[in-house]
Amino acid sequence: MSLLGWRGWASCDDRWIASHAFVDESRRGGRYIVCASVVLPSELATVRKMMRSQLLSGQARLHFKTEKPSRRRALLAVIAELNLTTLVCESNRKEADARRWALGQLLAYLAGVGGQRLVIEAREASLNLVERQTITAALTRGRGPAGLSYEHMRPHEEPILWVSDAVAWAYGAGGDWRRRVTPGVVLDSS
Repeated sequence: MSLLGWRGWASCDDRWIASHAFVDESRRGGRYIVCASVVLPSELATVRKMMRSQLLSGQARLHFKTEKPSRRRALLAVIAELNLTTLVCESNRKEADARRWALGQLLAYLAGVGGQRLVIEAREASLNLVERQTITAALTRGRGPAGLSYEHMRPHEEPILWVSDAVAWAYGAGGDWRRRVTPGVVLDSS
Protein backbone atom coordinates (compact mmCIF):
# COMPACT_ATOMS: atom_id res chain seq x y z
CA MET A 1 0.00 0.00 0.00
CA SER A 2 1.14 3.51 -0.57
CA LEU A 3 -0.05 7.07 -0.24
CA LEU A 4 1.16 9.28 -3.05
CA GLY A 5 0.76 13.00 -3.05
CA TRP A 6 1.67 15.88 -5.25
CA ARG A 7 1.34 19.57 -5.16
CA GLY A 8 -1.32 20.89 -7.44
CA TRP A 9 -0.14 21.43 -10.96
CA ALA A 10 -0.64 25.17 -10.65
CA SER A 11 1.07 27.29 -8.00
CA CYS A 12 0.41 25.70 -4.61
CA ASP A 13 2.59 26.07 -1.57
CA ASP A 14 2.45 25.23 2.12
CA ARG A 15 -0.11 27.90 3.08
CA TRP A 16 -2.91 25.36 3.51
CA ILE A 17 -5.44 26.73 5.94
CA ALA A 18 -8.98 25.47 6.35
CA SER A 19 -8.68 23.25 3.27
CA HIS A 20 -11.51 21.15 1.88
CA ALA A 21 -10.98 17.59 0.58
CA PHE A 22 -13.14 15.76 -1.96
CA VAL A 23 -12.82 11.95 -2.13
CA ASP A 24 -13.63 9.35 -4.78
CA GLU A 25 -12.28 5.90 -5.62
CA SER A 26 -11.44 3.57 -8.48
CA ARG A 27 -10.98 -0.20 -8.66
CA ARG A 28 -8.43 -1.84 -10.94
CA GLY A 29 -8.24 -5.59 -10.69
CA GLY A 30 -7.17 -6.31 -7.12
CA ARG A 31 -6.15 -2.71 -6.47
CA TYR A 32 -8.32 -0.17 -4.69
CA ILE A 33 -7.43 3.48 -5.31
CA VAL A 34 -8.76 6.42 -3.32
CA CYS A 35 -8.11 9.99 -4.43
CA ALA A 36 -8.66 13.21 -2.51
CA SER A 37 -8.59 16.63 -4.15
CA VAL A 38 -7.62 19.23 -1.54
CA VAL A 39 -8.73 22.79 -2.25
CA LEU A 40 -8.43 26.07 -0.37
CA PRO A 41 -11.73 27.84 0.34
CA SER A 42 -10.62 30.77 -1.83
CA GLU A 43 -10.33 28.38 -4.82
CA LEU A 44 -13.59 26.43 -4.39
CA ALA A 45 -15.76 28.60 -6.64
CA THR A 46 -13.12 28.74 -9.39
CA VAL A 47 -12.58 24.97 -9.40
CA ARG A 48 -16.33 24.26 -9.40
CA LYS A 49 -16.96 26.72 -12.23
CA MET A 50 -14.13 25.28 -14.33
CA MET A 51 -15.32 21.70 -13.84
CA ARG A 52 -18.95 22.57 -14.60
CA SER A 53 -17.81 24.31 -17.79
CA GLN A 54 -16.49 20.94 -19.00
CA LEU A 55 -19.92 19.31 -19.08
CA LEU A 56 -21.24 18.41 -22.50
CA SER A 57 -24.83 19.03 -23.44
CA GLY A 58 -27.04 16.62 -21.49
CA GLN A 59 -24.38 15.67 -18.92
CA ALA A 60 -25.25 16.13 -15.25
CA ARG A 61 -21.76 15.14 -14.12
CA LEU A 62 -18.42 13.90 -15.39
CA HIS A 63 -17.60 10.22 -14.93
CA PHE A 64 -14.15 9.52 -16.27
CA LYS A 65 -14.58 5.87 -17.15
CA THR A 66 -17.39 6.73 -19.60
CA GLU A 67 -15.43 9.44 -21.44
CA LYS A 68 -13.63 8.84 -24.75
CA PRO A 69 -9.79 8.89 -24.66
CA SER A 70 -9.53 12.25 -26.46
CA ARG A 71 -11.97 13.79 -23.98
CA ARG A 72 -10.06 12.27 -21.06
CA ARG A 73 -6.85 13.90 -22.28
CA ALA A 74 -8.61 17.26 -22.60
CA LEU A 75 -10.14 16.99 -19.12
CA LEU A 76 -6.79 16.08 -17.55
CA ALA A 77 -5.25 19.14 -19.23
CA VAL A 78 -7.93 21.32 -17.61
CA ILE A 79 -7.43 19.66 -14.22
CA ALA A 80 -3.67 20.24 -14.52
CA GLU A 81 -4.33 23.99 -14.50
CA LEU A 82 -6.40 23.99 -11.31
CA ASN A 83 -4.93 25.30 -8.06
CA LEU A 84 -5.34 22.22 -5.87
CA THR A 85 -3.48 19.25 -4.46
CA THR A 86 -4.40 15.63 -5.09
CA LEU A 87 -3.55 12.63 -2.92
CA VAL A 88 -3.77 9.03 -4.05
CA CYS A 89 -3.97 6.05 -1.69
CA GLU A 90 -3.59 2.61 -3.25
CA SER A 91 -4.03 -0.77 -1.60
CA ASN A 92 -4.24 -4.43 -2.53
CA ARG A 93 -6.35 -5.21 0.55
CA LYS A 94 -10.04 -5.98 0.45
CA GLU A 95 -12.13 -2.92 -0.32
CA ALA A 96 -13.44 -2.29 3.20
CA ASP A 97 -9.96 -2.57 4.76
CA ALA A 98 -8.37 -0.51 1.99
CA ARG A 99 -10.95 2.24 2.31
CA ARG A 100 -10.61 2.37 6.09
CA TRP A 101 -6.81 2.60 5.76
CA ALA A 102 -7.08 5.30 3.07
CA LEU A 103 -9.48 7.39 5.16
CA GLY A 104 -7.04 7.18 8.06
CA GLN A 105 -4.18 8.36 5.85
CA LEU A 106 -6.27 11.21 4.46
CA LEU A 107 -7.37 12.32 7.92
CA ALA A 108 -3.75 12.40 9.09
CA TYR A 109 -2.80 14.48 6.05
CA LEU A 110 -5.71 16.87 6.60
CA ALA A 111 -4.65 17.33 10.22
CA GLY A 112 -1.32 18.59 8.94
CA VAL A 113 -2.77 21.04 6.41
CA GLY A 114 -5.62 22.53 8.39
CA GLY A 115 -8.39 20.38 6.96
CA GLN A 116 -11.80 21.84 7.68
CA ARG A 117 -14.18 19.84 5.50
CA LEU A 118 -14.21 16.35 3.99
CA VAL A 119 -16.66 15.44 1.21
CA ILE A 120 -16.88 11.80 0.15
CA GLU A 121 -18.77 10.55 -2.87
CA ALA A 122 -21.97 8.97 -1.57
CA ARG A 123 -22.43 5.24 -2.00
CA GLU A 124 -24.93 2.83 -0.44
CA ALA A 125 -26.36 4.03 2.88
CA SER A 126 -24.78 1.14 4.81
CA LEU A 127 -21.32 1.93 3.37
CA ASN A 128 -21.74 5.63 4.11
CA LEU A 129 -22.60 4.71 7.71
CA VAL A 130 -19.42 2.63 8.07
CA GLU A 131 -17.37 5.54 6.75
CA ARG A 132 -19.00 7.98 9.17
CA GLN A 133 -18.21 5.58 12.03
CA THR A 134 -14.60 5.22 10.84
CA ILE A 135 -14.14 8.98 10.63
CA THR A 136 -15.82 9.63 13.98
CA ALA A 137 -13.65 7.00 15.70
CA ALA A 138 -10.47 8.45 14.18
CA LEU A 139 -11.39 12.00 15.17
CA THR A 140 -12.30 10.88 18.69
CA ARG A 141 -8.80 9.35 19.01
CA GLY A 142 -7.25 12.60 17.78
CA ARG A 143 -6.24 11.16 14.42
CA GLY A 144 -7.53 13.95 12.26
CA PRO A 145 -8.11 17.69 12.27
CA ALA A 146 -10.05 19.06 15.22
CA GLY A 147 -13.41 20.44 14.15
CA LEU A 148 -13.45 18.63 10.79
CA SER A 149 -16.89 18.49 9.19
CA TYR A 150 -17.62 15.65 6.80
CA GLU A 151 -20.45 14.58 4.58
CA HIS A 152 -21.38 12.35 1.68
CA MET A 153 -22.54 13.95 -1.55
CA ARG A 154 -23.65 12.67 -4.94
CA PRO A 155 -21.34 13.51 -7.86
CA HIS A 156 -23.92 15.74 -9.56
CA GLU A 157 -24.05 17.84 -6.37
CA GLU A 158 -20.30 18.54 -6.11
CA PRO A 159 -18.17 19.03 -9.24
CA ILE A 160 -14.87 18.84 -7.36
CA LEU A 161 -15.60 15.13 -6.85
CA TRP A 162 -15.11 14.83 -10.62
CA VAL A 163 -11.46 15.83 -10.21
CA SER A 164 -10.88 12.98 -7.75
CA ASP A 165 -12.74 10.58 -10.05
CA ALA A 166 -10.52 11.57 -13.00
CA VAL A 167 -7.24 11.39 -11.11
CA ALA A 168 -8.10 8.04 -9.47
CA TRP A 169 -9.07 6.59 -12.86
CA ALA A 170 -5.94 7.91 -14.62
CA TYR A 171 -3.63 6.78 -11.84
CA GLY A 172 -5.19 3.33 -11.85
CA ALA A 173 -5.00 3.03 -15.65
CA GLY A 174 -1.23 3.36 -15.52
CA GLY A 175 1.02 4.16 -18.46
CA ASP A 176 0.56 7.54 -20.10
CA TRP A 177 -2.63 8.17 -18.10
CA ARG A 178 -0.72 7.86 -14.82
CA ARG A 179 2.09 10.01 -16.18
CA ARG A 180 -0.41 12.79 -16.82
CA VAL A 181 -1.39 12.95 -13.13
CA THR A 182 1.77 11.91 -11.30
CA PRO A 183 4.50 14.43 -10.81
CA GLY A 184 4.27 13.17 -7.21
CA VAL A 185 6.35 12.20 -4.26
CA VAL A 186 5.72 9.36 -1.83
CA LEU A 187 4.35 10.80 1.40
CA ASP A 188 3.81 7.53 3.21
CA SER A 189 3.78 3.85 2.47
CA SER A 190 2.80 0.84 4.50
